[in-house]
Amino acid sequence: MTTDPVAQMNTYRSFVSLLIDPSAKDENKLKAAQELSEDLETIVASPQYPAFLEHAVKVFLKILNETEPQFVAEHNGQQLRKLILEIIHRLPVNDSLRPHVKSILSLMFNLLEIENEENVLVCLRIIIELHKQCRPTFTPEIQHFLLAVKQIYRELPNNLNKIFEPRFQLQVNDFSEVNVALLLPEIFTQTTIQAGKNSDGSQLTYNLIPKATVSLKVLAELPIIVVLMYQLYRANVHAEVEGFIPLIMVTIALQPSEAHRNDNNFNKEVFVDFMAAQIKTLSFLAYIVKLYQEAVNAHSPNLTSGMLGLLKYCPQEVAHLRKELLIAARHILATDLRTKFVGCIE
Repeated sequence: MTTDPVAQMNTYRSFVSLLIDPSAKDENKLKAAQELSEDLETIVASPQYPAFLEHAVKVFLKILNETEPQFVAEHNGQQLRKLILEIIHRLPVNDSLRPHVKSILSLMFNLLEIENEENVLVCLRIIIELHKQCRPTFTPEIQHFLLAVKQIYRELPNNLNKIFEPRFQLQVNDFSEVNVALLLPEIFTQTTIQAGKNSDGSQLTYNLIPKATVSLKVLAELPIIVVLMYQLYRANVHAEVEGFIPLIMVTIALQPSEAHRNDNNFNKEVFVDFMAAQIKTLSFLAYIVKLYQEAVNAHSPNLTSGMLGLLKYCPQEVAHLRKELLIAARHILATDLRTKFVGCIE
């Protein structure tokens, strides 16, 4: 690439423009995004960066807004969307970016309900970073986000059996045989599909990414965002956050059936993801417990059974989760709620 800084930035601008060129192939768009990602530090350091950013952000948001979410990790369209989100996440939060923060956040909140697990995990990091750095004013989208998170919690018990149903390796002769839309409601973690052989005889595999709204990994990250929204917008969301308490109590008490647990094909990795989401949810409760003690008291039977279940079943080998569980339990037991556990002492 040329060493002339003006020509260099023009080249980067051409890469951005290629991303929305309808005649460009997906693989070329992905290569252009990879070039931008690799040279992002050079771009940011350029005196022409503000003008570049003005152009790039509009293109990035247009692509994310107007193209369809993808759910196969290997597809160029998915890799492009994820890379664009990662670039947005890496953009320095400075005066050049601030005029775009509102539109970026608006899209990130919208993507939570339609995107896949991988991409939403990046969206959540963007939401956290921009709220911490910029402290934007409260918007109805935040209210909508809280309602959407509640709906995810409400649906979890309905999906419990499907989450822990024994899974067998999906195999097809050709990936074109796979009806992705049909499989998506049935998967809650990334799922590998074997689809014939490569020309060299090696196994050809594809990874199906779950929708964010049913993803256990996404569910584990949502409580920290709700806490952040409470910290920033307490007056606006106090009543809304109280509505999480009964949902939290149901969530922490959920467990796979004994039949599922004893099945030879019981997926321990899925169980760990599920328990991680539960423990993060309990940590959320530990944060708000003193703020809503009356509401928590009303659901204390679920709290005691849920906490004891988590302590009983959390796998020994997942040390970081056990540590977080014990810290959350300690916070809860430091309140008057500890009396609710007296009857459980043996």
